[in-house]
Amino acid sequence: MKFFSKQLFLKIFLSLLITLSIFYLSQSQVYWTSFWNFLNIPAYIPFSDFKALNIFLEYKENGFDPYQKNPNSHPIHSVLIYPSVWLHIFDFLNLKNELNLKISILFVLFIYFYVLIDFVSRINNKLFKYFFIIFFFSTSNFLLIERLNIEIIVFCLVYFAIINKYFFIQLIFYTLSLVLKIFPIFSIFIFIKKKRNFLIVLILSITYIFIMRNEIVLIKENVIEYALIFAYGVLSISKAIYFYSIKFNFFINDNNYFIFKNLMILAVSSIATIIVLSNFRFNVKKKIEQISNEEKMFLSGAGVYIGTFLTSANIDYRLIFLLLTLPYILNTERNTLKVLYLICISICFNSLIFEGGDSYSLSYFIKASIVYLLKFIILFINCVFFGEVCNRFINININFIKNK
Repeated sequence: MKFFSKQLFLKIFLSLLITLSIFYLSQSQVYWTSFWNFLNIPAYIPFSDFKALNIFLEYKENGFDPYQKNPNSHPIHSVLIYPSVWLHIFDFLNLKNELNLKISILFVLFIYFYVLIDFVSRINNKLFKYFFIIFFFSTSNFLLIERLNIEIIVFCLVYFAIINKYFFIQLIFYTLSLVLKIFPIFSIFIFIKKKRNFLIVLILSITYIFIMRNEIVLIKENVIEYALIFAYGVLSISKAIYFYSIKFNFFINDNNYFIFKNLMILAVSSIATIIVLSNFRFNVKKKIEQISNEEKMFLSGAGVYIGTFLTSANIDYRLIFLLLTLPYILNTERNTLKVLYLICISICFNSLIFEGGDSYSLSYFIKASIVYLLKFIILFINCVFFGEVCNRFINININFIKNK
C-alpha cells in the first residue's frame, strides 16, 4: 500500500508539473507561439479548439444554427463539427467565465497527463516505454495539446473504460465518450468477452446513433476532408486525388467525385474486411480465458483507427488511439509485422514534419505518397491482429455455449 501511495503521488506530481508548465506558457501569446513554432507546430490562440466551443455557444445564443455558417461566423471556427451536447456542457458549466474556463483547461490537461503516465506505468515492457516517449514528443501529441482538441477528453474516457473491471462503470465511460464524439463506437469491441454485455452496449449505441442521426448528418457535412500529409483516412486520400485530378485535368472532377469517393470507401472497406475475416480460425477447443487489458486496449485502439480510416478524414492527433495497440503488438511473435508496424507509427506520429511546400510539386507528392502508404500499412496490420483477437473471443463464446 505504501508503494502504491508513492506511485500515486508521483503520477499526480508529474501530471501537475507538466500541466502547470503548459498552462503558464499559455498566459503569454508571444511565448506560446515561439515555443510551439520552435517544435514545428503551427501555433494559434492557446487551446483554440477547446475555446472555440464558446464561439459556437454564442452563435446558438444569438439565434443562429451553429451547424450552418452565419453572417458573424469566425474565419476558422465557422461551423460546429461536434455533437451539440458540448454546447450544453459549456453553458451549464458557464465556461464563458474566464476563471471557469481556465479551471476546466487545467483539469483536462491534468487528467490527460495523468492518464498517459498511468498508462505507461501499467505496461511492463521497456520497448513500449521507448515508443511512448516517441509519441509524447511527437508532432501529433504536441498539436493535440496546443489545440486542446476534445480528442483528449474522449481518449481519457475510453482509457478509463478499458482499465476498469466493472461492466457498469465501463459502460458509463464508454457511453460518455460516445455521446461526446460518436466515433468511440468503434471501440465497442472491448465488451466482446461477454456476449450479453456486448449486445447491451451495441443496442444502446445503435439507439443513440439513431436518435442523433440528423445531427450526425450535419456533422458529417461539416467535417473538412483534409488532403494533408498530417491527416489519414479514405476521405483524405480521395480528396487529395481529386485535387491532383482537377489541377492536372485528369478524370476525377466535381461531377463524379461523389461516386469516386464512395467507390474508394467500398474498395478499402472490402479489403479491410477480407483481411480481418481471413484471420479467423474457428477452433472450439480453446479454453475459456479472461480478456487481458492489452487485448482490450488493442481492440479499442485498432477499432478506432480502422473505423475512422474507413469513414472519415482525420487529423493525425487522433493517432493517439494507436498508443493503445502497442502493448499487444509488442508481445506478438510475428516479428516482421511488429517491426514494420513500429517503423510506420514512429514516422506517422510525426507526419506534420513532412507537411509544407507546394502541394502540387513532385517532392510533396512523393512525401504524401510515402506517408499515406505507411498509414495504409498500419491499417492492414491492425486488421490482421484485429481478426486474430476477435476470433479468439468468438471461439471462447462458441466453446462456452457448446459446453453449456
